[in-house]
Amino acid sequence: IKINIMSSIVYLRILGYVATIAMHVGNMAYLNFNIKKELIDDPELKTFGKLQPRYFTCWTFFLQILHAIVGLICDYLIISNAKNKVYKLPKYLKGFKNTLFSAVLWPSTWSQDVIYTGFLQVVFTVFWSLFLYDRQLIFPTFVDKVLTTTSNHIMHTAIVGVVLWEVIFLPRTEPRSHKRNLFHLTFHLLLYFAVLVYTYIEHGVWIYPIFSKLYGTIFFPILPIIIGVVAIGFYYLQWSLTRLFWGNKSKAKKIR
Repeated sequence: IKINIMSSIVYLRILGYVATIAMHVGNMAYLNFNIKKELIDDPELKTFGKLQPRYFTCWTFFLQILHAIVGLICDYLIISNAKNKVYKLPKYLKGFKNTLFSAVLWPSTWSQDVIYTGFLQVVFTVFWSLFLYDRQLIFPTFVDKVLTTTSNHIMHTAIVGVVLWEVIFLPRTEPRSHKRNLFHLTFHLLLYFAVLVYTYIEHGVWIYPIFSKLYGTIFFPILPIIIGVVAIGFYYLQWSLTRLFWGNKSKAKKIR
């Protein structure tokens, strides 16, 4: 019975990966089609289209697509070697997938809505917080010309379902040391903030209006710190959820 349950879980993961890829790729195709129609007459949308790859939201769903592709490869290998009772996934493939999800994708997904309302969990949390307070700080109204309500929710709400699906259907073990994961998370956030600053230097514009409001005030350097704290908090939350769904197998191994 246990084998049948685990086999079913593998196929549920595959379903989640396929749905993730289809959702994000379909949404990107739709948005690119609409942006191209509007570019000729609207300078704001032209700038938006040019800088689109620099939005933290885009980083997040690109990473979700990458993770889904790697997940499909891993589960294909598991199914293909089901008769081999001692089969293990290649060390570096499994390590890359686990690190990508635990250290970057999970905390980023929740933070993104923090950027969008103020950075990635830091995407879901921040985006909707700022959006509900004053959408102009994070999501200018001109974007409505090409971004429908459905597309908005795909990029800032459905992304949470994607990472929760992974936590629910993938048994994981909490590492004894979180240092490496926290290093990757910190590097990811610092890299993105460097992109924000570079964009400002290059184009004279903050792609998230909240930064232009805070620039030159004491609150400007505080915002990235808040986003970092939120991201770290969500990083640790995933392990509480993992224990809830899969029992207390925490800290059984150390990340090297």
